[in-house]
Amino acid sequence: MSRVRRTSLFLALSLGAASVFGSAQPAAAAGMEIVEVSAPILPRVSVLYAAEGSNFPAASADRAALAHQAALTFDFLMAACSMNHSGIVIPGPGDPPTTPAQNAANLEIVANCAYTDFVSKPYWIPALVDQVDICGTELGSDWHMITEADVNDVTDVDAQAMATALSTPNSTTFFGNFYFSLHVWVRAGDGSLARGDLSPGASPRMSTLSIASPTTHYESDMSLRCIRRTPVTP
Repeated sequence: MSRVRRTSLFLALSLGAASVFGSAQPAAAAGMEIVEVSAPILPRVSVLYAAEGSNFPAASADRAALAHQAALTFDFLMAACSMNHSGIVIPGPGDPPTTPAQNAANLEIVANCAYTDFVSKPYWIPALVDQVDICGTELGSDWHMITEADVNDVTDVDAQAMATALSTPNSTTFFGNFYFSLHVWVRAGDGSLARGDLSPGASPRMSTLSIASPTTHYESDMSLRCIRRTPVTP
């Protein structure tokens, strides 16, 4: 993929669940774009486990319904978890973005809440990730699963920006790092599912997946993150 210049905008993780990353530029100009990567869409495994293997839906509409029923977006979890779990910081209108330390705290609290309150683990069924447009359904039609081309376009600066905004670099606990991993589901160039690594310093960033049963949940720390690329009009 040819590299385009990017805007210098950066957003902390917020209720919109997106981070803008890219190399610094002084002003918008032709050929620039904004690149946003979402927080993970986490699945309710209590929903998935009952519908996997021999119970996996045969009809595409039923697979889409299953994915939607299982999906937990970050904005939903932030709002729902803040009602019963203290310590979550949600900036209001005009407030500054959350700091890296607040991001880390938010993600750890949300991860624990996702597990305890919603029976969630990052164990998507590969066939759902492969066959259902989860990103488009849950976040909007301009969002899509991260592709191999997207991963190959990531610079070291990008990776560090994503680690600061989208993961828990200051965390010493298991939950935040596991649920908000920068290891991601990727659509490879040949159309298959692959594993991407958006962590700072990762090499290689792409690796193949060995999936024994595509209709059974896949136990790993891989996040289902989505991406949106928006051209900037000068």
